[in-house]
Amino acid sequence: MTELFGISYEIWSGAILGAVIGAIIIPIMFWIFSKSGTYWENTRPQNQLFGHLRFQEDKCQVFIRDFLIDRSSKLIAINPRIGFAEIPNVFQLWADVDGKATADVLNVLGQIGKTKNISIVKISQDTGQWNSHVIVIGGQGAKSFEFYRNFENVMYSMGDSQILDKNGKSIPREDGYGYGIILKAKNPFKTEGYGVGFLIGGFGTLGTVVASHYFREHFKDLGKQFGSKCFGIIVRASVTAGEEAVEKLNQYDKESDE
Repeated sequence: MTELFGISYEIWSGAILGAVIGAIIIPIMFWIFSKSGTYWENTRPQNQLFGHLRFQEDKCQVFIRDFLIDRSSKLIAINPRIGFAEIPNVFQLWADVDGKATADVLNVLGQIGKTKNISIVKISQDTGQWNSHVIVIGGQGAKSFEFYRNFENVMYSMGDSQILDKNGKSIPREDGYGYGIILKAKNPFKTEGYGVGFLIGGFGTLGTVVASHYFREHFKDLGKQFGSKCFGIIVRASVTAGEEAVEKLNQYDKESDE
């Protein structure tokens, strides 16, 4: 028997196969493609922003300034439930703001899947290490000044009392705000592949944490805006509102030609 209800088995087979494709396979493929598109849309900006820095096998160094305390000085800890207590045998510290900024940076690296080959380098132990991807915390330390001088496509720099663009023009600042900068530049000292350098810093205790907070919350936006280009932005927040009130001053956005 080659027919069923007067219709050949070949036609029945084709109809059943078409129904299966239409009811099951096509929706599944549509779901796969839509998810792939969403994944691509969500990851492409951050991939462009960080480049090879996001690869697990690539070395990334985070530089942070540390401080030494005179051994004759007292270090006091405060516990609201207990009171004050002297802490013995601690002679090396990080600034509170630099610690917060480092935590923000590590948070971002974790979000992009970069969890290996990350080193925290204290400036007191720095021997001039540049052959890696680099993230510098702070805008007014010795390592920051080396970053401004030696990296390529550096859009801004900080002096003792001013923010300067790449042409040496001073950026005006208003009283009552903490200002920070976020830079992405090319590291010419990395010997294998394209070296990425970031600097996240600011003026005083608020400026750096303002910059790091913006970096943590908006790194995908930076990827969407600048892609793989080097760039510099200026951010600020009111001293009375804190870092969560950070805003980017869009009129000062600068990017490289490549």
